[in-house]
Amino acid sequence: MRSVFYSLVFLGLSLVFLPTLSAKEIQCEGEYPGHLQGFASDGEFIFWSFTTWLVQTDLEGKIVKKIPVPTHYGDCCVVDGKLYVSVALGWPAKEVTHWTFVHDCKTLDLLEKIPMEQGGDGITFHDGFFYIAQKPATQTPDENIVRKMTPDFKVVERFTVPGKTTYGIQAFAWANGSFWAGRYSSERTAQCSPDFKVQTSQPIDVSTGVYEIPPTENGEPRIMVGVNRHNPETKLNSAVARPAVLRNGKLVWE
Repeated sequence: MRSVFYSLVFLGLSLVFLPTLSAKEIQCEGEYPGHLQGFASDGEFIFWSFTTWLVQTDLEGKIVKKIPVPTHYGDCCVVDGKLYVSVALGWPAKEVTHWTFVHDCKTLDLLEKIPMEQGGDGITFHDGFFYIAQKPATQTPDENIVRKMTPDFKVVERFTVPGKTTYGIQAFAWANGSFWAGRYSSERTAQCSPDFKVQTSQPIDVSTGVYEIPPTENGEPRIMVGVNRHNPETKLNSAVARPAVLRNGKLVWE
C-alpha cells in the first residue's frame, strides 16, 4: 500500500480519496565503508549515496541493486527518471575534479558525466532549475553560495546563505515550499525561502540526506531525513530514513 501511495504522490495525482499513512523509519539494508552523503526517492525506489557505493532499495529499505562508485559520491536528487549526483573525483587528494553524474533510476546505469567548473555539494531541483550548493573555498566558510542552474547546467543566478559551516551545504532539498539546507554546523539545518532568505535554523540535522514526503492527516509538512549510523565494531556505516514533521514552525521527529 505504501508503494502505491508514494507512486501516486510522485505522479502528481490527487490523494484526497486516500487516507494519509503514517510515515515510518526505513532501515537501509547493508553496511558500507563510507558514510551516507545524501539520498533521494522517485516514489518506487530510494537511492542512498554512501560515498563509494550507490545503493538502490525498495521503499522498505531492501536492496534492489548496489554498485561501487568512485570517491566521492555526494548528495543526489531525482528528475524525470534520472538520478543526479554531486561527485568529487579524487577526494580527499589535492587534485579534485567536480562533476554531476547521471544514473538511470531503474537500472543505476551511468548515463552521463557532466563537468562542473566549480565544485558542488547539496543538489536539488525545483520549478525547472537545478540548485547546487557550491563547494566553499575554505573549510569553514561564513557564508555559502547556491547556484541556480538550467537543466543543461548553465548558471543563471547565485544566492548567498549566511551561517558558518564546515564544508558548506552538504545536502539540499526543495520541500513543502522551502529549501532545506543541511550543514555540518551548530546551527544544523537552514530552512530557506524560495529566494534563500533563512527563515529559521532547525535543530534536526539533514546534512546526510533529505527529501519531501506527503503531509500528515492534519496537513503538517513532512520530510524524510537520512541518518547515518556508524558501527564502531565493524567500522562500517549503515543508514535509516526517519520522518520529521514541521509542527508550529519547529521540525520534530514524527
